[in-house]
Order: sequence, then structure tokens, then C-alpha cells
Amino acid sequence: MPHLREETLNTYLALLLDKNDGISATPEMRSSKEAVDITVKHDVVASPVPILIEAKIGKTFVKRREAAKQARKRLTARTRSIAYGLCYPPHLRDGSVSAQATQKALAESTIAFAPVRLFGGEPTWREGTVSDLADSLRNTDLSRQLVADSIEYTVREVADMLFRDDCAPKLAAALALPKRKEDLQAASLVAALMLSNAALLHRRLRLVPALKGVSGLEEAQIDPDKTPSIIRAAWDEILDIDYHPVFSPALAVLSALEDKNVTEPLRWIIDEAISLADELASLRFDHAGPLYHRLLASARYDGSFYTNHVSAVLLARLALSEESANWSNVDSLADLKIIDPACGTGTLLMAAMHTIRDRHEKAMGPQDNSDVLHLSLVEDVLFGLDVNRHGVQLAACNLTLGNPRVDYSYMNLFTMQHGPQPGGGVKAGSLEFLVTAQDQGTITSFVAPLPTTGELGAERVEPAAGPSMSMTNRFDVVIMNPPFTRNDIRNRQYSGANRRAVQEREIAIAKFLTDRDSTAAKAIDQGSVSTFFSPLADLLLKNDAATLAKVAPVTALTNASGLNERIFLADRFQIETIVTSHDPQRINFSENTDIHESLLIARRPRNERGPTRFISLARMPVDTHEAILLSDIINRNEGLGSWGTEHLWPWPRMRAGDWRAAQFYDGSLATALHDLEALAGTVLTPAGLLCYIEPEGRRVRDAFVREPPPDAPWTAPTLWDHPTEFQNTMNVQAETLSAPKHDQVDYAKYLYGKASQLLIVNRLRTNTVRVTACYASQPLLGSAWVPVRPFAPNPDLEHALCAWWNSTPGILTFLNCRAKALDYARFALASLRSLLVPDPGRVDISPLADAFRMSRTDLIEPWPRMCDCQVRTVLDQAAAQVLRIDGRTIAGWRKSIAREPTVSGKSRAHQP
Repeated sequence: MPHLREETLNTYLALLLDKNDGISATPEMRSSKEAVDITVKHDVVASPVPILIEAKIGKTFVKRREAAKQARKRLTARTRSIAYGLCYPPHLRDGSVSAQATQKALAESTIAFAPVRLFGGEPTWREGTVSDLADSLRNTDLSRQLVADSIEYTVREVADMLFRDDCAPKLAAALALPKRKEDLQAASLVAALMLSNAALLHRRLRLVPALKGVSGLEEAQIDPDKTPSIIRAAWDEILDIDYHPVFSPALAVLSALEDKNVTEPLRWIIDEAISLADELASLRFDHAGPLYHRLLASARYDGSFYTNHVSAVLLARLALSEESANWSNVDSLADLKIIDPACGTGTLLMAAMHTIRDRHEKAMGPQDNSDVLHLSLVEDVLFGLDVNRHGVQLAACNLTLGNPRVDYSYMNLFTMQHGPQPGGGVKAGSLEFLVTAQDQGTITSFVAPLPTTGELGAERVEPAAGPSMSMTNRFDVVIMNPPFTRNDIRNRQYSGANRRAVQEREIAIAKFLTDRDSTAAKAIDQGSVSTFFSPLADLLLKNDAATLAKVAPVTALTNASGLNERIFLADRFQIETIVTSHDPQRINFSENTDIHESLLIARRPRNERGPTRFISLARMPVDTHEAILLSDIINRNEGLGSWGTEHLWPWPRMRAGDWRAAQFYDGSLATALHDLEALAGTVLTPAGLLCYIEPEGRRVRDAFVREPPPDAPWTAPTLWDHPTEFQNTMNVQAETLSAPKHDQVDYAKYLYGKASQLLIVNRLRTNTVRVTACYASQPLLGSAWVPVRPFAPNPDLEHALCAWWNSTPGILTFLNCRAKALDYARFALASLRSLLVPDPGRVDISPLADAFRMSRTDLIEPWPRMCDCQVRTVLDQAAAQVLRIDGRTIAGWRKSIAREPTVSGKSRAHQP
């Protein structure tokens, strides 16, 4: 049998890679230690960044380490390169003498590959075919960050020019942005971003035959005085073809300003577009989403937290699995309908597009039909709605940049009517479908008109979405990251009266839905607009073979306020998979938020409901390559290994709204909580049935000042903060004497009437907290603490409760109702009142009271060291006696809690 050399396999691999769209691969023909095995370039990139592949034959750990080591050496000499390690399976070495047969064997073999970084830990290896390697190579590009940085620099410089020229008020009016002084700089940033993206797309559209007569950016460079007029005319001509979401807002910016204000900014932007537009198109990721969120302060008004592009790839590939469609047939794929009803900059739509393209290419091999597929995806498959027209503009630009050779007849991206309308009335964006979609039939009924050239009052309505966009022809996939900012801090771009009008419209929509679908109406919580999007997704989706994929706050999956929404989703869908990050370095799937998040995949039920897969990630994927790797592992039900853990949660619990498994890395803790709750009504009862638990800390902060002024009428002893280094026993003293604010004397006196010796924490950091309940020698109020008073004076009950809340079972109940973030938890009064505690009417609580009195002044260790805490051992023994369970069971809980990543602050990626 022949014994093939590694160089021969490299040559065959380069030939196979070269057949893939957008990839140019060259094997190194010289046999030398300095020679690179294979060099890959994206041939559509203007200034390509080379990808250097170093290969070995073998499947052992040693061979992978050698390949990675050799690849990493390439990076030290060529910093503007990307390196891959690769391992061929050993059987290829003894291949056929026929080159054709060997290539065929290589194409069908499973090879191992991994991108290698100059710095950092060991690379993440993936096994797959040559087609999988090609996918990874296309999704790996060092230049994406360099391009994004360059665009951001230009946008910021242009924004500064516009702001210095006092253009911001006019821009805010033209772009419907807040006009308050503190918000005007954001208007300049938005305007600069609108101009930048229109110029980038203008540059790319020079390849479209229908636009050959339109002036190019180079022509606008010739005479600076004519630059604004040439650009206005060109963009207006482009509007006659289409691309309204991109060019209408940009023209609104130009129309709002005089030529002298925009000439220099336009020249900066044009230079940047000519330089970068072609390279930007090859990056295959949402360049604008992260940039947009960094630049703008509007997220606090509209609840926009844009999905990280790596997270978007993971969510899209979980939703669009290998089994969910016939990926080989372009005509079949054109029948798919995918919508994001809160699309922002289109990150999720971009991820869906690339997932479909990648799965099609893998199913068919290299094909020369990318233009046909791309046209079909943009015109027929992908739909995006948003109330923020600047986000829609960026989404349109991103989708178009993916393939500028395609001449679209229309794009299904729409700015939805939101807020007070010029003709009267108020609209609530995409939520209007819950009222009228079944009656009016098309999306265009709710589209907001956009200003264009000429006077700003002129209106140009976006084009129709095509004949297939009828609500009787619903969607196969809803993929979304709906806004979840609280209603009381949303919509600040409107005046107080108009903001109330929007909220009243949302209330009216919920009331209307009560008659149409009462179960869906119950899912809505008026405190959070995100809850509207679950009934909306149900309405948009087909009644069979449809998929819901969404980003959701973990607390929406666990807190009492989200119970009805969970019950509704479980009623309408099989909740297939929930992925939650337990990576201490990255707890969220969105950009620039500190809220713990999960990915949820749900499908219309076909057969009997099964359990839900709760996947807890020990670490988040850091790039597209890792997102693809992780999605394949999850979709194929392979072992997660160092990625994390998987816990199956029974369908009856999901149906009842018990989704608590999302908040634990160790699923056994969720089971332990379920077992504890089974004792409710016998051994345990909600604390709110035994005690007054109030006032919450913010009420104290509203009524008191921490440092009393000299003329203070009176003072109240208070626990203001929660310094864990000092509050390290169950015994506490007042931290300060707080004084009532001058205009809150009566309210402060009312609050002080609720002071108590027993207090419970209402916010904590899980990695530093020692004490969750404390006891004082005198009644206290708290800013980070809440007083607890039994309905009838009962010192034994107070002592027992203090011991219980500091025991492991008590801590477990706290972990079950964390809000906002799992590692920096907040607790609403309703959550504190729902905490299960021993019922003194049913069990003897004296062991807990005795344990408190015995150890009240002893040092308590932080939660990560709870296994070494003698006080907690004493408290746990008492709790076991009261609960009538084996103390070893509680000891096991204690060990598991201490090792939870959200408690320890340490990743479990490399821990047993």
C-alpha cells in the first residue's frame, strides 16, 4: 500500500477548499520547516488577511498539540494573519494510488481543525468534513475588528463635526430622536451612522446593473462644493429602485442641514466607504450592531440590547437545525418564512441568512447559485420589524452588503408605527398585530412613513412586502431578542403625556386580546413590554412545524412575575432547549447589558410532549467558529464535555411554569428545590403568611438621608449598606443614624413604624455574601435590608427565621428567586414574602432558634467557602432536624452551592 506524505494531503485539501465559494487555497510546494502547509485567502476581500494552516497526520492529543504549536509559531512572525491547526485521520496516509480516489476519500473523511490564537489557552478543536472547515474559514477573519474600528473612528469624528456646528437639534427633529440637551449628542452620532451606512451601501451598489447610471462616490469627490448635491441626487435615484430603509433616513439627515454643514462630513464618510465597503461585505457578521449600541444612549429609552453576533449564530443554528428543512433545494428554501419582530440592526436575521447558506452549501457542495439563494433570502424568506428606523436602516445595509451583485425588487424590513401619530392616535409598533393583524392582513398597514429629499414633511411610504406577506400565510420561524427594559424607564424620547399614551395603548391591546385569546392575554405583564412578544410570536407562527427562538432574561424563566408567560409558552410549544450561560466572564447573550440571559428554542408540538433540555454553559463561545462547534454538539445530542452540563426537566414541571433549572449549573440543585417545595403546606409555608416583610430599601432611600443634617428633627437607626467584611455574624448593630428628608418627615415616621430587629437582605453579591438575615438589639430600618416582623410578637420565630435564612436550605430558597443577575441578585418584596420557611404551627422550630442563640455572634464564612463554615454546619443540622431529612443530603446541597459558578465566581469549564 502507498504511504502518502503530509504534503500530498495538503495539496489535495487545498484543491478541495478552492472549490468553495469565496475561498482561495494554495498549498506550499516546498518541503521546508519554514514553509506554510496551506495558505487560504478570501478572494472577495479587497485587502485579504491570510489564514495559515499547519497540518499533521494523526488523531491523538499529541498530534493536535503539535499542529497547534506549529500554527501558533506562524503568528509570531506574521501578526496580521490567522492560523489554524489541522489533523488528518491516519487512514488517509495509506490511501489509493489514484489522486481522484484519494481526494474523494479526503472529502468524505472527518478531519480535526481549530483556529489558534497567539495568546490564550488551548484551542477548541472541531471535527467535521472539508465543507465544515470551509465554513469555519469563511467565518474567521481578523480584519473584521480592524474594519469596525475604522468605521467607528470615522463615525465619531463626523459626529463631532456635526455637534460642533450646532446641527444636533435639527438632526434630532429629522430623526425623531429625543430633543433634550443631554440627548443631542446622540442625534449627531445617529446621523453620522446613517450617512456612513448609506455611503457604504452606495459604494457596493455600483455593481448592480440597474444603478449603473447613478453617480458614484468618486464623482462626488471631484468638486467639494457639489458633493452634497451630487450625493442627494444619487441617493434619490437609488430610492426610485428600492433600498428605502437605508437611504430614506440618510436623506432626512442631508435634508435637515445646509451644504456648508455636511460637505466636510460627507467627504470623510465617502473616503471611508471607498476604502472599506468591499472588505466590509466579506466579513459575514453584523458590524453595525455592537457599534450602534456603543455609540448610542437610546437603549435606555427603547429597551434595545443588541444580540452579540456570536450568540446570534448559536441561536440561529439551534433553531435551523440540520433536520429542520430540506437544505439542498433552493426552491424549497425560498418557501421558508423567518421573521424578527424586534430586529434592531438585523443581527439575528444575518445569522439566519448565513446559517441557511452554510447548510445549503454543506448539503450541495460548492455551487454557483449563491446569487439566486441570496436574492431569495432577502426578497422571500427574511422579514424584520422594529420601531427604531435607524436600526432598520442598518439591518437593510447589512443584508444588502452580503451580496451587492443582487438587484432586489423589495426588502422585507419595516419601521413600525410607534408613539403619537401625525394624523392622531397612538401606535405600539409590532404589538399592533395583536389587535388588527388578523383583520387587515399585511404588514404594510403598520409601516411608518419616512421623510426623503425636499422638505422634511414629505413622505415616502416603504414599498409593499410582496404578495406572500399576508397574515394568512404565517411564518416558519420567529427569532427575536425582544426589549425587556421596564415600562417606567422606556420611551423617554416622548413627553410624559405621550409616554403615558403609549402605555395606555399597550394596556388597550392587552384588554382586546383578552376577548380573542384569554390564555395569551394572561401571559402579558404590563410592567414589561417583552411579555407582549410571546403572544405575538404565537400569532405570527404557523400552527404546525414552526419554531420560536428567542433571547430571554433568566429571571423571566424563574421569577413569579413571569409565571403566566411560561405557562402560555408551554401550552403552545414544546420547550425543546434552554441554554444559559454560567460563565462568570460572560453571563449574557446581548451587547452591553449586565442581565443574565438564556437562549430558548421551542417548536410546535407534534407528538407527546417530552422533557426540556436545560444546558448550562461553563464558558461562552468566543467566536463564530466556537458557536458553530457548540451548536453542532447540542443539535446532535453529543456530550458537552468542558462546554458545560445538561439537565433534563420533566414536561409536567414545564407545563406548570417551573423552569428553575435555568439558573443552576448543577441541575441537582433545581431538583433539590423542587423537593423542598413539595414540603409546602406541611413542613414549610411562605414567609409572607407569618410576617410583615416591608418596607423595601428604596422606600427608605426615598424618605431618609444617610447623614443627618444639624437641624434634623429626629433620627432613625439604620442598616444602610451591606459591607460583607463587617456584617459577618447574625448579630448586627445600627450602621448609621438616618434623618428624614425635609419634605418626607411624615412618610419617614410612617416607615420607621415598620422597623424590626430581624432584617432580611434585599440585594447581595453571591461570591462575597456571608449573612442573608441578621438580628439587632433594637428595631432598625434598612436600605439594603428589609425589616421582618411576625404578625404577633414572637422572639423564638424571629430567631428561628434568622437561623433558617442563613442555613443551606434557606440559601437555596434565595437562589431560587434571584432577579436581574444570578451573581448580583435583587429581591422584590413579593419574592421575599414567597420564601418558604418552617411553619411553627406544624413543626417544632426550637432547634433552629437554639442554633441561632448558640452561634449568633460567631463568624460566618462567605457562600463560596460555606463547606468550611462551622456556623453553617450547626445551622444545617438544625434545619435537617426540622425538615426531618438526612443531614448528609443538606451537606451535599452545601457542596454543590459553593461550586456553582454564579456563587464561586469561577468557571467550571475545566473542573470535574
